[in-house]
Amino acid sequence: MSCTSADHSSSLCFLFLILLNSVSWPAGEAARSPFACDPRLPSTKNFRFCRTSLPVPERARDFIGRLTLQEKVKLLVNKAAAVPRLGIKGYEWWSEALHGVSNVGPGTKFGGDFPAATSFPQVISTAASFNASLWEQIGRVVSDEARAMYNGGMGGLTFWSPNVNIFRDPRWGRGQETPGEDPVLAGKYAASYVRGLQGNDGGDRLKVAACCKHYTAYDLDNWSGVDRFHFNARVSKRLFHMFFI
Repeated sequence: MSCTSADHSSSLCFLFLILLNSVSWPAGEAARSPFACDPRLPSTKNFRFCRTSLPVPERARDFIGRLTLQEKVKLLVNKAAAVPRLGIKGYEWWSEALHGVSNVGPGTKFGGDFPAATSFPQVISTAASFNASLWEQIGRVVSDEARAMYNGGMGGLTFWSPNVNIFRDPRWGRGQETPGEDPVLAGKYAASYVRGLQGNDGGDRLKVAACCKHYTAYDLDNWSGVDRFHFNARVSKRLFHMFFI
């Protein structure tokens, strides 16, 4: 599927792919009502984006073409607003799964049948194994549990993981989330973990959706009164090519 043409936003295309994940996973694996295209709502049958027989690009164009500008804007935040007239429920994008499903983000909650999830070692320790198949296996287990929590109504399908920041300065304070200071290792770790999370045998479907973070040269949270939302990262061409490309 191409989400790069000028007539629609890539972010909204990604939202549509998540919509597909929630409604087209194999029967019997979803115990909760779908995020969109609920077959119990007669109105959704008239929407082309709900017709699973149509190609994904055509469904995406139809979905995005029905949104008003105001509706599009309200979908471009982590707590995406509902679009009741199209049968779209609100959605919380922010869930975390750096080394196991976490309740740090508001999209995931522990309790009831899901009191906790498996917590694997911190990423910097796992990366030190230099074992790409292990990283992918961990991703598969994490996404198994994530899917179960989604089906049980306790989690979402989008995870802000893995953290691929290059760990160059321990003063940052979040180095344990990353594979370390080596760009090659970080790249291989990210590819393996994302493959484990998203799955590689579902065709157009994702098991869950991974989102690598953060922005390039983003290794600052709060230092001497400067926070990560307002500082300007000035990186030399040499360092940019050595560490971030």
